[in-house]
Amino acid sequence: VRTDSGPNHEIRIEGDVLEVVSPDQNRQQTDIFIQSDGSVYPRQFAGLTLTDYSDDTIQTVNFSPDGPVENLAIKLQFTSDRMGQTFDRWLAVAPTSYSVVDMGPAQLELVQATTNDEVQELLREPNVDLGIAGTLQLGDRTIDVAQTLNQPIQLANGIIATITHVWPDFRLDENHQPTSSSDQFRNPALQLNIAQGEQPQAWFIFARPGFDPIRSGDRISSEENALAESIGELEKALEQGAIYTAPQPTTNYFRVVSTPEHQLLYAAKSSKGFQSGVLTEETSIRPGWADMRIALVKQLDHAQLQRQTVPVAPVASGTMESSGTPALHVSDSSGVSSWLQWGTPTTVETPNGSIFAAFSPKLLTLPFYVKLDDFIVERNEGSESVAMWTSQVTLFDPETDTAVQRSVWMNHPTWFRGWKLAQASWNPGDLQQSTLQLKREPWWVTALTWLGSLMVVCGIMVMFYGRAIARQLKKNVIPISRTTEDSTTSFSEGV
Repeated sequence: VRTDSGPNHEIRIEGDVLEVVSPDQNRQQTDIFIQSDGSVYPRQFAGLTLTDYSDDTIQTVNFSPDGPVENLAIKLQFTSDRMGQTFDRWLAVAPTSYSVVDMGPAQLELVQATTNDEVQELLREPNVDLGIAGTLQLGDRTIDVAQTLNQPIQLANGIIATITHVWPDFRLDENHQPTSSSDQFRNPALQLNIAQGEQPQAWFIFARPGFDPIRSGDRISSEENALAESIGELEKALEQGAIYTAPQPTTNYFRVVSTPEHQLLYAAKSSKGFQSGVLTEETSIRPGWADMRIALVKQLDHAQLQRQTVPVAPVASGTMESSGTPALHVSDSSGVSSWLQWGTPTTVETPNGSIFAAFSPKLLTLPFYVKLDDFIVERNEGSESVAMWTSQVTLFDPETDTAVQRSVWMNHPTWFRGWKLAQASWNPGDLQQSTLQLKREPWWVTALTWLGSLMVVCGIMVMFYGRAIARQLKKNVIPISRTTEDSTTSFSEGV
């Protein structure tokens, strides 16, 4: 469970399942058992043959030229004689995750420009005088964003503008709220609030050419002609003339720009300087990263992303840590085969139609929801060693519409609706995550467990101390004296 996610009511249990949806929409599911030698049981299921299993597979990426829509993709080749290696990298306009690729100390970019002004801006040499957050141009006024952040900017006729937020890599989160996915200025944007009296108005201004400013909220209205004219001029300036110039990336980069005429240009930055020019398949570029050379291998105008799962060749034990994903290899009666990566639904195209298959963990649905409110790590005083970690959770019962808050830490579980929740592990690199262990354990099972433990303790005590206690009890018995015995005998004879 995580603090930044919603309530969860599914738990991972031991085992895996294979779910298959045939071309006639018939859905089937079965448990999968992996033997120690890698064999799979069952061998046949839902018209598929389960032929193999691998603990370590990866997905290779390729682009085919038969895409249904226009989508630019290029394949670059990198060669280093000093390192004795040659490797390839794909860049594509879509998906966006392939338009910017990190490659160690450098960054690769592919941008499709829509205007010649945008082309010139993308090929411009980085300006080191733009400040740490760039500049905002409002008409004939240039504003340093970092120095004026959250500071009121006085404009004409009592209008006040304030730069409230700067997002280096603008995105919308799952709640459709602005956020930045990184600290790199890849898609910079800022929020400019303007106000006249109590009438606020927010503007989102983007540094990327071709993205017009967006107004959030109603227009500021005024009955005074002069003020209304001033506000109208300001809004027109924001819509047409507001320019946010963000600082260029300080890291090394190689940027490929596609012009409106579909010509490829490049801009490269390194510690040795900046260069730009035309990129063709005959061009060999030395960007200044040691002895690295870059060449254009392939250009596709209608590229379509293709992924293929392949097993990783085994290496000697301890040589390299496995970083791949388990996968199940299946084939159908026509001979079409595919690797199904664990946790990733896959569509297998066969002559008889598309088969949807998923090799996934076995999940169990709980009768209640668990929400991680906070994860607290306590450390020993004077050191960074961990003393204890605690999960503060909220347990919600949908049947009774009630919620309770509990704290769970090591050797201190909690019970809810016949389930035992215990702290299993935690991730030192991510304190927003906690792993809980859930066990079906009604109260009478717990009582029997404690009773059994008590009996074990009593048995151990009897085993070690039973004889000594028995001897002590024998010593404390008072013996009957001889005189008492004689008196008792005489009394009996007299009677």
